[in-house]
Amino acid sequence: QSLDFVAHSAFARKQIASADDPSEVAQAADNARHDDSLSVNSILMDKLSMMVLSVLLPACHHLVIVKFSNCKLDLEMLQLLREGITEAGTVRNVFFDYNPLDLPLELKTERSNRGELTQEDLDALEMQRQRNQEFRKLRSFREVILKKYKTIDECFKRLDRDKNKSLDVHEFMLVFDKNCNIKVDEVFECFEIMDGPSYGDGDGRLNLDELHKALDSIPEVADDEEMQDPIGIVLASFVNETSVIEELSMRSCEIGRLEMRAICAEMAKVKHLRCINLWGNRLEDVAMKYLSDALVDAHSVQYLGLGLNRITDVGLKLLVEVAGASVIRDKDKLHSVQVKIKHQETEKAAKEKEKAKNAVPPPADPKGRERWHIQYHIDELVDMGEAPDGTGPVWWNFRNKHITEINVSENFIEDAEVIEEIQPRGVTGHSLILWRNPVCQKLIGSPLLAAESGWVLHGIE
Repeated sequence: QSLDFVAHSAFARKQIASADDPSEVAQAADNARHDDSLSVNSILMDKLSMMVLSVLLPACHHLVIVKFSNCKLDLEMLQLLREGITEAGTVRNVFFDYNPLDLPLELKTERSNRGELTQEDLDALEMQRQRNQEFRKLRSFREVILKKYKTIDECFKRLDRDKNKSLDVHEFMLVFDKNCNIKVDEVFECFEIMDGPSYGDGDGRLNLDELHKALDSIPEVADDEEMQDPIGIVLASFVNETSVIEELSMRSCEIGRLEMRAICAEMAKVKHLRCINLWGNRLEDVAMKYLSDALVDAHSVQYLGLGLNRITDVGLKLLVEVAGASVIRDKDKLHSVQVKIKHQETEKAAKEKEKAKNAVPPPADPKGRERWHIQYHIDELVDMGEAPDGTGPVWWNFRNKHITEINVSENFIEDAEVIEEIQPRGVTGHSLILWRNPVCQKLIGSPLLAAESGWVLHGIE
């Protein structure tokens, strides 16, 4: 049976006003500026709505931006959203901000496939899902601690508290804010887990010894299991080889090292992504290692929004080793780079020949707008002559000069010597935004701020 649908105004291009009425023409022009965007803010979405949207998006050729903010999209809904963003449509900018994700129910059983699950079965599955979610969050909390301390035992020995003393949530947050630089929301999240039914009794108090035992008892995750993380796989689909998204925002989605591993494995193959905003997540230096590895091949990316994360000097150096120049002193390494460049030049020549022969048009959306892409890329090798310390010749290897701006505001970058080391190796004119990092006070008045080459440093105040 066919169904009649009445379209929301966001899905239909408005009629152009009559040229005889100037006020209507002005109103139509103002409306047109908003016609290309579908924005959903603080609305609890459901699966059926997302199924309808997934079907409609490829046919809405006036839509460019789809934005969800604080809408509690789950993994199934995000998957449906991604399925609707295809080459058949014109959507190229996607936002799903303030959208933390939970693990899904594990329904891969014979009985679930036959639809024979009872309420007791569903309750048991939900309890197991909740337990896995708690393991996931506590594992992340443990990783943050181990970033500063060699072992969990060392951390708890250095905490300025009696491990058997009962703490309320305020006292608990002060302990970890003082000793581990962990964000308040993550400490509170850990407290809620420990005070919940799996570990506590809900009295609003716990002692550090209980947390110590819980962190020691969390099961480890195998390497191949991490790559199959369900949340990471869905998020990675937005930056994979088939994605036509050019601007992607995943602000404040509690994305951490685990999710970034899957995201970056796919991002290395992305063709059209121009900007990615990961502001306000849980990214740290290992996540920056994954990202820098992806950026070696993700040449379409121009902007990285990484503010309000956990990045330190180590993570920043990893990024700029790719977005700026890496230093080569070893002759074997130099030879491998020269071979790679030769291969890239050969590949470019072959593509140009194929293009001239077959007149292949650039990728475009259904309205004829050319999609953002980098047609060719060739690494650059610069002979810098003798090293200043007299240790021999030095070369600079630029592997991705397309990244024009990196925003690492409000992180934990504090070493001025690191900035002095990396600033000259940036692409001249490209921006590095350091606003509200501990290092900013140390750089006030630095000659680096007036440098005519290398990274342009912003946010030093």
